Amino acid sequence: MARREASVERSFARLFRGFFGLAKADWNSSPFRTAAGDNPVRKPADEVIGAVRIEQVSATFRHIPIAVVVNIVNTGITATVLAAISPTKLPFLWFGAATLVSVGGWLLWRRYRLVTLQVQNVRAWGLRLAVGSLLGGLSWGVGGAVLLPAIPGFGQAFFVSVLGGMCAGGVVLSVPHLPTLLAFLLSASLPVALRLFATGSMADIALAAMIIVFAVALSLVGTRLNWFFTAGLRLRSELNEANIRLRAEMAEHRKTEANLRQAQKLEAVGQLTGGIAHDFNNLLTVACGSLELLEARISDEKGLRLLRSAQGAMSRGAKLTESLLAFARKQRLEPVVADLNCVVAEVSDLLRRSIGPTIEVRHALAAALWPTLIDTSQFATALLNIAINARDAMPQGGVLVIETANIHAGDDDLPEEVVDEDCVLLSMTDTGTGMSPEVIERAFEPFFTTKEVGKGTGLGLSTVFGVVRQSGGAVRIRSCIGEGTTVEIYSPRAKGASKPLTERAIRARTSSGARVLVVDDDPDVRWLTIEYLREMGHYVAEADSGRAALAILERGDPCDLIVMDQVMPGLLGTETVRLARQTRPELKVLFVTGYADKFEGSGDPLIMKPFTLATFAEAVGNALRQKPRSEGGNVTPFRRARTP
Repeated sequence: MARREASVERSFARLFRGFFGLAKADWNSSPFRTAAGDNPVRKPADEVIGAVRIEQVSATFRHIPIAVVVNIVNTGITATVLAAISPTKLPFLWFGAATLVSVGGWLLWRRYRLVTLQVQNVRAWGLRLAVGSLLGGLSWGVGGAVLLPAIPGFGQAFFVSVLGGMCAGGVVLSVPHLPTLLAFLLSASLPVALRLFATGSMADIALAAMIIVFAVALSLVGTRLNWFFTAGLRLRSELNEANIRLRAEMAEHRKTEANLRQAQKLEAVGQLTGGIAHDFNNLLTVACGSLELLEARISDEKGLRLLRSAQGAMSRGAKLTESLLAFARKQRLEPVVADLNCVVAEVSDLLRRSIGPTIEVRHALAAALWPTLIDTSQFATALLNIAINARDAMPQGGVLVIETANIHAGDDDLPEEVVDEDCVLLSMTDTGTGMSPEVIERAFEPFFTTKEVGKGTGLGLSTVFGVVRQSGGAVRIRSCIGEGTTVEIYSPRAKGASKPLTERAIRARTSSGARVLVVDDDPDVRWLTIEYLREMGHYVAEADSGRAALAILERGDPCDLIVMDQVMPGLLGTETVRLARQTRPELKVLFVTGYADKFEGSGDPLIMKPFTLATFAEAVGNALRQKPRSEGGNVTPFRRARTP
């Protein structure tokens, strides 16, 4: 039953909202209307009440022009009829007074159109509205009390019928604002009823009683209709808030969906580039190593020049694959606890030399910056790539501002990847040409560039993306065409104090004569590795898979070191070593790989492809000098042997 009553009330509310002219155009200016970007939080009760009052007063003011026209027309017609049957000039005087009241109402309406209703002034305007309605009602009530004794019975009946119509019309037009409704209804009917009561005749007393009953009935109906109107406003407010929340949720869902698609696209591209770079590293390893071994066998100048040109091309190819691995997050990082302010200070001179004198570099570094866990050399390379992009965006010169700040977990500006972590923000802002939304969306993709052919590889920002994401951080671009670009890097806060950067000690070369087992599924890479080891004076055995290596070790052949490729069909390098150490725990291992994302839990040294003879010899020497794992359990952390 309660549901049926509520449904009926909502239906009446919709009916009367339409009847009272609450059109869509009016609602757009209503205080209930909220912008799509506003915070869709439910309004407090007092704010809703204030908004309801504003709409009640506004809706009633919108009907004043109709009320003014109706009042002037009806008083004119009534005065004309009464003047024809009355010997006095009172009807015309009454018409003039009523017209003045109508003009006052029209002037009040004009003044209302120049202001904006707010919670602070709605009471004052509601009072003005009620006072104007009271004056309009008194023009009929007092006028009737004066006119009725001076006109015959027909004129009295005519005036009372017109007065009843005016009261009914006043109820209809003033329903939104109950004080205005009651002010007109009571002031128009009660003076006439009291005047009729004063005559003393039975007919006049009966007519007065009918007027009072009619006024009371209209008051009750008007009160009920006003309740429906107010309930409709509240319902519309709730529906509007629900609609705003729904639109905000839909916008958030679309944003999340777009971010997910972008992340999936970058992940797919990363897997592709990582696999290509790994295979390409194998080819580069063979080519670079073969050229290095060939160098000692060429004596003529032209041949050496051709050879060194090829070596230069191989070096550039190695840097290209390193950038691809950075984007794919498959490079080997050496993270340390560091202060980003120190990193920025150390790289500043290099940045200034790289971007030229036409660009001013400014610093806005936060004091007491939190430490963060990063590979400082890779991070410095990322900053250099961003600075070079900024330089290209400012061909006529400009300003590059480098800022740092501490950002607490849960901050609204944090990207989704690090929203629950304390982060250190490093941002680089230029005054260049800026980027369009379409360019920003693709900015991190490998080989995507807006520069002219031959002026960019499209790997700068993709390298930044890979380094930051592999370090557990996030990177964002904020830019508009003609307003410059800001690249923001968020690095998670590290526990512990930062350590100053120190130069690495030069490692000693290995002595010859060790027995080394080379395990690699690529025959060209395996052959080159064997040649390197023989050049160094070692005794070498070889295997093309993990199973073959295990078979050699199970025969009991002596082995001082295993040079183990990581990614092979069947058993991975780490799996092969784990099985081999079950029977020979003293085995020493040097891993060789094109990318290093599969080395979870291993403590053996690592060298990245491609490598030179000198770098390989240094890595082999370090691996041979490490203590066996069975002697004290000493674990040597991964070290990336860098190509000179």
